[in-house]
Amino acid sequence: MKIRTFTKIAAFLGLSVLATSSFAQRGGPPPGPPPAPRDAAPIGLDRLEGQWVAIVNEDWLWRMRVAEKGDFTSIPYNDRGREVGQAWDESMTGSCLAYGAAGIMRQPQRLRIEWENDSVVRLETDYGQQTRRFIFNEPAPENTPRSLQGYSMASWEFDATAPAGFAGFTRVGQDPQHGSLKIETSHLTAAWLRSNGAPVSENATVTEYIDVFTDPVGNDWLVATVIVHDPIYLNTDFITSSHYRRDNDRGAWDPRPCGM
Repeated sequence: MKIRTFTKIAAFLGLSVLATSSFAQRGGPPPGPPPAPRDAAPIGLDRLEGQWVAIVNEDWLWRMRVAEKGDFTSIPYNDRGREVGQAWDESMTGSCLAYGAAGIMRQPQRLRIEWENDSVVRLETDYGQQTRRFIFNEPAPENTPRSLQGYSMASWEFDATAPAGFAGFTRVGQDPQHGSLKIETSHLTAAWLRSNGAPVSENATVTEYIDVFTDPVGNDWLVATVIVHDPIYLNTDFITSSHYRRDNDRGAWDPRPCGM
């Protein structure tokens, strides 16, 4: 069974997930001439737009407060990564480095997501006041500059179909209606995975899968599965899944700029 399925079940049951194994092979788009990306959204992701609030149901100590210096619990650092992380001190608290693409979805924040046009999704955060743009099916242009949010190419990735129920999941084809928003981000500057200076290098790339679904009592949920690949500081990929619930209270938006 795919890890994404586990995250959906976990959100329904109020459980937390830290994905640590490899992903099963994922599907591709259905055959036929491609419509505009906005029109081709899988079921659920046609409800992607709106405001979402983070539900911090795991890693509370590292997401809701600044962890102690050198506390890199669960991050698979090599010796070099740990050494670089020790350069942090409390005077750096609030730095914008905590809001780069590799770590921003773990912040206890609100998101506003909307289609900028038929091929670009824009995501804004209130904490750190960052803007991310997910550009469909267009690789990074030559000489794209590095930045905190990098360059993000988006695509729809459609689910494998399977027999009824999830026990004994077997890949038998591709479902033309259900899937995820896949985001591949490159051209990053060095930043942090956590607010205590847990480092990620400029050589890192980030792959994300965004799923949207509705629970049995009618709440919309967004699940962001983030895979950080850093050949400089990490022994293996660092994978997390973060849950957001739809928030219709526009007055709860609380912009807080980050420091330098």
